[in-house]
Amino acid sequence: MDAARILGGLLANRTGRAPGNGQILGQVLGGVAAITQAANQGNRFPPSHHQPFEHLVRDSVQRHHHRGGRFPQAADQWIRNQPVKRVPVPHHDHGQHHSGCNFNQRGELLITAMVMAAQADGQLDQAEQDRIIQELQPLDRNETNFLRRQFKTRHNMEAFVHEIPNGMEYEVYSISLMAINLDTNAEARYLRALGECMRLQPQEVNSIHHRMGAPLLY
Repeated sequence: MDAARILGGLLANRTGRAPGNGQILGQVLGGVAAITQAANQGNRFPPSHHQPFEHLVRDSVQRHHHRGGRFPQAADQWIRNQPVKRVPVPHHDHGQHHSGCNFNQRGELLITAMVMAAQADGQLDQAEQDRIIQELQPLDRNETNFLRRQFKTRHNMEAFVHEIPNGMEYEVYSISLMAINLDTNAEARYLRALGECMRLQPQEVNSIHHRMGAPLLY
């Protein structure tokens, strides 16, 4: 199973739901690590954490497109119209990650994080699950079954956080932020709880939001 490709499909799906999702994805695709140094102050996530995440996102999006996947029209148009520097060539980061996880393991953990965040407002019903799976085609049977299991599982946050290896907190929180619109109290509460479970300080959470152009929580 190519978890990174599925992750790219989920990101494509999310960008079609609200301009904010497309904006955050556009920031990552454009190399958000370079936008500000102020966001790096007072937290434990140096560029050595930022860049592997951006590489994985770019690679996953490229894989999604390579297999025939497309972004929703509105999101694709938003990204193409942004007056930002040329999107860097995806970096196939298959080497050793500082967390000790390989490329596919990271992809699977981030898929779970996206599904959990999408469940935060309770709107991931059967019809929505079917629509997402249809939009991610082509998928083989193992990939479809994997997603069905993810969607149907009511994930326990504390149990999931225990599965996150040291060094992946930045990626898990960032992908969770990209998976929601952050326009409801339930979503804000979810992100606060996730940050607290991973022992992120308020300034670290705000730093991630600031870097991605998302509303601050604190």
